[in-house]
Amino acid sequence: MASSNQRRAMAQGGMDAFNDGDVPRMLAALTENVEVYASPEMANAGEYRGHDGFVSWIRAWTDAWEQISAEVTDNTPVGERHVVTTIHQEGRGRGGIEVGMQLAFLFDVNDDGLCTYLAMLPTPEEAIRMAEERERV
Repeated sequence: MASSNQRRAMAQGGMDAFNDGDVPRMLAALTENVEVYASPEMANAGEYRGHDGFVSWIRAWTDAWEQISAEVTDNTPVGERHVVTTIHQEGRGRGGIEVGMQLAFLFDVNDDGLCTYLAMLPTPEEAIRMAEERERV
């Protein structure tokens, strides 16, 4: 079982890789059959599977931006498998509009410290609720 420190490190490393635009490093934190969920409230909503699905999803998000960065403001372990990462994201869209927003990621981490499930949600509260539900299953 991944410790809470390992889960936090995996989440932080994934966000660092995102900021560096390093897709291979992002993929290294994910299982081959990772499941990705983006809430209907998010711009790139949907469900994606595997590394190819993840790359399709992340590129749809990053291609909309001329410049984007994500700062981790909190990593909260939930139960035995999950961590919720709160992000402050800032960017400038292709049309020049600058945007800042808070959002949250839920990571389900396996015994090897790899992410098996990733969800992007509008608030940390929603991510924590989802993590608690997934812990019960």
